[in-house]
Amino acid sequence: MSAFVLAAVLLGAFFHASWNAIVKAQRDRSIASEVVGMFAGLFGLPIMIALPLPAAESWPYLVASALIHVGYFALVGFAYRSADLGVAYPLTRGSAPLLTAIAALFLIGESPQWSGWLAIVIIASGILTLSLDALMRGGLTRHAAFAVMTNALVIVSYTLVDGIGSRKAGDSLVYTAWLTALTALAVFCISYAIRRQKLLIEAKKIWLPALGGGALLISSYGIALWAMTRAPIGLVAALRETSVLFAMLMGMYFFREPFGKRRLLAVILIVTGIVVLKLPAH
Repeated sequence: MSAFVLAAVLLGAFFHASWNAIVKAQRDRSIASEVVGMFAGLFGLPIMIALPLPAAESWPYLVASALIHVGYFALVGFAYRSADLGVAYPLTRGSAPLLTAIAALFLIGESPQWSGWLAIVIIASGILTLSLDALMRGGLTRHAAFAVMTNALVIVSYTLVDGIGSRKAGDSLVYTAWLTALTALAVFCISYAIRRQKLLIEAKKIWLPALGGGALLISSYGIALWAMTRAPIGLVAALRETSVLFAMLMGMYFFREPFGKRRLLAVILIVTGIVVLKLPAH
């Protein structure tokens, strides 16, 4: 992985943690998560108009991913209703990197070199250490834990689908635009059908932070999909989950969440994994 791709994915990780923090800061986090997803679709519209359609081979992946993302936004909002950002976020993201790399190996035969595997394991260990710390500190209900674990599997699913789909589309920017627009449409239709008036009222209240969250969301995922066309999917997925570091810092600063020895160990592991990514392969 080149230094430019690495830096871009880290920036995307920061964006990802930021939009999650915006959702956490709202009164109704379930609706906030969905509204952020809807606004992200608006930013994709100019790209859809300006650029050609994605290749036909990518359309099944676009549709599948849009439906998967509906579940993702619902689970994000549900988890944040009953758990801290510093608890729900690392638990959700914790197991995804290693599972994604293993799934990519068996499903599409894509494997990083030895330094890539080592980096994935170290980064995943750091993220899981953060998750363990979050779990031991409490603040996680049984229902939130179920949402968190389910969403980890959802993340693996859409990462693989979009990693392949963006390559088949011929242009990751076009794929990202169409994906966010289709997801926004699906989220709106389902949410409006279920809670119509409440959705519109809450959207009017939070439109400004949700608009910012939508811009961060599409930027974050667009960077990730672009990176997946230039580096192994498992490697990008692992590096992207360093967003838990940014979420931890935001949780400390904005939500007054504590920092302890286990979190320090987790930081050291994740930074070590990032360094290992730059080791020569031979």
